[in-house]
Formats: sequence, structure tokens, C-alpha cells
Amino acid sequence: MRWEGGQRLFNFAYSIGAAIVIWGALFKILHLPGGNTLLCIGMGTEVIMFILTAFDRPPKEYHWEDVFPELDGGESRELPLRAPAAERQAATEEIAATETSRPAPVAAPVAESADLSELTAATQNYLAQMNAISEQMELLRSTTEALNSVSAVLLDSYRAITENSASVTENSRGYIERMADLNRNLGGLNTIYEIQLKSVSTQLESIDRVNRGIKDIRDMYEKSAAQSARYCEETEKMARNMQQLNSVYEKMLHAMTVNMYRPMMNDIPGAQSSGTV
Repeated sequence: MRWEGGQRLFNFAYSIGAAIVIWGALFKILHLPGGNTLLCIGMGTEVIMFILTAFDRPPKEYHWEDVFPELDGGESRELPLRAPAAERQAATEEIAATETSRPAPVAAPVAESADLSELTAATQNYLAQMNAISEQMELLRSTTEALNSVSAVLLDSYRAITENSASVTENSRGYIERMADLNRNLGGLNTIYEIQLKSVSTQLESIDRVNRGIKDIRDMYEKSAAQSARYCEETEKMARNMQQLNSVYEKMLHAMTVNMYRPMMNDIPGAQSSGTV
């Protein structure tokens, strides 16, 4: 992946993969529908991102302390020149030594001006390269900061997922305990309900027996009322018969008494003479 398109592909993969991971973590944290699926997709994307990172080339290291000695805490020093710049400097020193040792020919100023123009062009080219390197370093710094922020968000998401998983586990345990308590309470309520049903059934049977007893008492009362009427009639009839019988007994006793005294009067003489006188 040394070509520019490969690096751009890696940047797209990192950015889009991180976005998918954060999206899945967000759905899981908020307990939205499909959170588990999106989290699995995000984790798979994270695995693919780490695999792609293994094939990415390491960043090229620049020895900036050689260009800017202040970064290394040292003093300013001259940099070793590369071949073209060294040749130009050697030629310039040689020309300067020649000018001081002997009179310069007519073409010397022209050659010196050509060398100076080449040195100026090389310096400008070097400065342009330095500016480009500075821009690349700035881009690298911004990319690194963005990657750090994404990594921080991802770490927070993982931490939140872990905490939520622990809280979900605790809540599930509490829910299971409450459900067990509720089942025990329902069992107790069912037992009480069965006892109450048996008691109500017993009470209904007792009420039914009482109702049958009351009905029998009512029937007996109705029968006794009818029998009482007949008893009153028979009692009155018996009273009349007794009265007639008493009158018969009274007449019979009277007759018997009269018959008893009449023979006795006939047997007494005094009674007869007195009767005749």
C-alpha cells in the first residue's frame, strides 16, 4: 500500500469502520431495536480494521532534530549537504579561492552568477519541499488527533457497554428474584383462595340445609295451622257432645233420685197418715 490510492483506501476504511462501531455501540447503549446485531457488525468491522492495520506501512520517520536542532535541545549546526549541493558549494569555494589568488577572467562573474542562481533555485526548491513536509505533518497531526478522539469515544463506548452489561446483569438477577417472590406470593394466594372456596362451599351447603329446614318448618306450620282448625272444630264438637252428655247424666241422676225417694216414703206410716189427714 505504498501508492496514494492505497493510503486513501485505508483512511476510508478507518473512518467508516469507526463510524460503524460507534453506531453499533450507540444502539446497544440506548437499548434500541437491533442493537445486538449492529454491535456485532461493529465489532466485526473493528476486527477487520485491525487486520487491515497489519498490512499498512509504518509511517516514515524524519529526523527533524537534524533540521531544527532546538527540538533536540542542542545548538544550531550546519547540515551535511547532499551531492549536488556539496558540488555547488565546492565549486563556489574553488571559484572564491581562485579569485583571491589570481585576477578573475572576464567570464568569471557570469559563472559565479550562474552558480548563485542555481543555489538560489535549489534553496527555493528545498524551502518548497519543507513547506510541503510541514503541510503533511499538519495533516498527519490532525489525522492523529481525529483518530485519538475516535479511539477515546470508542473506549468510552466500550466502558459504557461494560457498565451497562453489569447493570443489566444485576437488574436481571433482581428481576428473577422478584419473579420468584411473586411466584411464591401467587402460590400462597392460590392456597388461600382454595381454602376460601372450600369455606364458601361449606357455607353454601350450610345455607342450603338451613333453607331446607326453614322450608320444612313452613310446611309443618301450614300443616299444623290446618290441623289446628280441625282440632278447634273437633274440640267444639266434643264440648257440645259433653254438654249433651252432661244434660243426659243430669236427667238420669234426677230420675234416679226421684225413684229412690218415692219407695222410701211409702214405707213410712206416719208419712202415710199425715198424708191422708
